[in-house]
Amino acid sequence: MRTFVVGASVLLSLSGCATTGTQRPVEAHAAPAKVVELAGALKPFAFLLGTWDAAGGGTPGASAGTFTFQPDVQGQVLVRRNESSTPAGIHEDLMVLYLATPDAVRASYFDNEGHVLQYAAHAEASPASAEFVTDEGRGGPRFRLSYRLNADGTLNVKFEIAPPGAEFRTYLEGTARRR
Repeated sequence: MRTFVVGASVLLSLSGCATTGTQRPVEAHAAPAKVVELAGALKPFAFLLGTWDAAGGGTPGASAGTFTFQPDVQGQVLVRRNESSTPAGIHEDLMVLYLATPDAVRASYFDNEGHVLQYAAHAEASPASAEFVTDEGRGGPRFRLSYRLNADGTLNVKFEIAPPGAEFRTYLEGTARRR
């Protein structure tokens, strides 16, 4: 049961990851920020880049949070940081997308409740969407996290759970807006 709440919190922060630090002021003579392009099969995930404010609800109740997707390691990985507030408290998580092979993206997920999940990840350029699905045969429930970019620039986020031997059912869903 605890795993379901964690998954829900993840989605409701709407699957992102929030950073809570303050930013340094940019000085007039500072060098411009370096633009990093995502490598290979990570490129279709580029629509997720940036900072997002999210709100939604579902089985565990209402939630709101912030998440970011940022390239790292010279575009070889994409890092999502997420923080959300739910009736149960603050949830934080980190997900790192990486190239498992030149054509396959995987993601490792970690949260403040001690959960670790491994996802197969896939993104489409048109319409811009991404899906993360845990592997079958783990002995527990499976999880699916999906993002879909809308024409108005908002992002639909859905988190689904499938008990062993059953189909996926929506646990949480919401909308995010890029800052």
